[in-house]
Amino acid sequence: MKQRIDLRWMLAVGFVIGWLFAAYAVFYLVQKPFDQNFATATGNAVLDALFSPVILLLGAALGRRLIRLLGASLASPGEELILTTSLGLGLLSFLVLILGLVGLLYKWVFYGLSAVLFLALFSDATAVCRTAWTCRPAIRPPRPLFIYLAITLGLAFLVALTPPVDWDGLFYHLTGPRLYVEQHRIAPGIDIPHLNFPSLMEMLYLYGMLLKGDVTAKLMHFWYALLLTGLVYLLARRHLFPRAAWPSVAIFASMPMIPVLAGWAYNDIALAFYQLAALYTLCNWFTDRRRQWLILSAAMCGLAMGLKYTSFVCPLTLVVLIVWRQAIRERARAGVIFRSLLLFSVVALLVASPWYIKNFFFTGNPFYPFAYEVFGGRFWDEFRAAWYARAGTGIGLNPLKLLALPWTLTLGIRDMNYYDGRMGPLFLALLPSLLVYWLYRPRREGPPRSAAVSYLLVFALAQYLAWTWGVIASRSLFQSRLLLPCFVALAPALAVALDSLRALDRSAFSLHRFVWMTIAIVLALNVVYQGLDFLRIDPLPYLAGRESRDEFLTRNLGQHYAAMQDINENLPAGAKILFLWEPRSYYCQRQAQPDAILETWKHLVYKYDSVDAIARHLADEGYTHVLLHQKGLEFVLEAGMDPITEEDVRLWENLASDYLTVVHREDEGYVLYALGGGSGP
Repeated sequence: MKQRIDLRWMLAVGFVIGWLFAAYAVFYLVQKPFDQNFATATGNAVLDALFSPVILLLGAALGRRLIRLLGASLASPGEELILTTSLGLGLLSFLVLILGLVGLLYKWVFYGLSAVLFLALFSDATAVCRTAWTCRPAIRPPRPLFIYLAITLGLAFLVALTPPVDWDGLFYHLTGPRLYVEQHRIAPGIDIPHLNFPSLMEMLYLYGMLLKGDVTAKLMHFWYALLLTGLVYLLARRHLFPRAAWPSVAIFASMPMIPVLAGWAYNDIALAFYQLAALYTLCNWFTDRRRQWLILSAAMCGLAMGLKYTSFVCPLTLVVLIVWRQAIRERARAGVIFRSLLLFSVVALLVASPWYIKNFFFTGNPFYPFAYEVFGGRFWDEFRAAWYARAGTGIGLNPLKLLALPWTLTLGIRDMNYYDGRMGPLFLALLPSLLVYWLYRPRREGPPRSAAVSYLLVFALAQYLAWTWGVIASRSLFQSRLLLPCFVALAPALAVALDSLRALDRSAFSLHRFVWMTIAIVLALNVVYQGLDFLRIDPLPYLAGRESRDEFLTRNLGQHYAAMQDINENLPAGAKILFLWEPRSYYCQRQAQPDAILETWKHLVYKYDSVDAIARHLADEGYTHVLLHQKGLEFVLEAGMDPITEEDVRLWENLASDYLTVVHREDEGYVLYALGGGSGP
């Protein structure tokens, strides 16, 4: 029997709802809760926050499809989500490289590519979303750790939503992609040596730029921070024991450099991720002899080799672990070991090879700018090779300095860029607990767990020794940020060692709890420091529309951005500027040659010897202006790291007085000169 419609009820409900919306509309039309600037800024931030996960989802779907085509199966939803996403992002970088090399760097191409990939991988994309949803119950850190991670990663995310101001991002990580977008192709002929480093991350930044912009691009590094956090948890849970999983994350997240780098367009977190992923999947192969794990380990190793030359430590260490495991522990035949090494090496080299092949055809040197003595290289010579190496400027083989290196490293008193490489005190403070672990580890823990701890320690030690070798030779390599893969591998091992302190607990005093109290204090101080740093950067006015992009960049970059604005606004489109003692050129919209390794003037003096010859060379090369970073020159002179002499400064002053005319001076920080003028010809 049909229920009779109550017309009077419908009219009453309709009247109340209509009145509500009319009242709200009239009120907010007159008293607007926000203005147009707020709506534009927040809308832009939301789009940035949505476009970068699109790349992430496409990468995850692509990686899942590849895993299925290989017939591989992963053990858990978390493992599947993390490994397939990272593998797919590597595949996307190769795809961007190919499109760039053939000259298809157009927005419409990448919008079309994204749409085609989404339609072709729709089932995989939906499966990835379901997998991510099923991982929710497992993500239950202790409440204090949850609060800490939410604060640190949340603040890092807000910083990541602002325009790029980080040094290396403005130097080459984003500058290369910007130049490629401008010419719609990846082509040789750019004299910035770092653009010929392995460029996996730069290709993902390029993808983000073409979809939306530079903020979307640099958010990709933030997602790698989340992937790395999850991988640390997975490694400890699978190969150590569940109780060590969240302590491993806590020790890893105690490094102040993690939220700093997560908000920047760098590649260090991605590099640490792929190296740890290579070790993780190799440990999987040691316990589960399916060939898929050895292939995945080699692929992750190859992807790491696509990020930085320093990643060579990873394949060498893993080869040693393979030989040690099979030859010594398992007594395998030589043929079995050879086949394992051959498969691992072939896959790793194939995955890494696109970057080195591209370098060979662009510069004539697959390892450009290194190995100049063997391969040579475009734009390079013996002077630049020696200058870049800075051989003999390191700490040398001083026994006391080598013994004190862990303390020096932690304190940052010799670090070239300590702000972005702060490791915190926990790694140094918890090192003695490793001795306690080896003395008191319970027999019931079994070989797999102790073997995994050994693998982590061997991997961390190999990274540390390679880094130490570098700082012995060159001061420029004294950067604790380069040790991030070591710290990441060390974190789970220290978590196990920390748990072993329970063996020293007594009814009157628990050493384990006391140490955790100190760790809680360290994490609390990290939050204070990061909060103050957040207030210094102050991204909220920009994100809320109270500050324009130009105002934010002027406030955070100061004279540098003001100098770039002056160039963009006042120099003709055909201008060509030579930068001196300034490697950052991202915001310069005119053709510029940055001083990539701070040797430009010294190299000119070396090649041409006289001011007259230098002036003729600059004119022949089409330079119309010279930008001097005065404070950069003063820093180099005060630091004494680069051999700039008084004679070099005198020659520069002669060039400036005889052949250059001051066009603009930025508070003594930057001076823009026009080529021509003075008493010269």
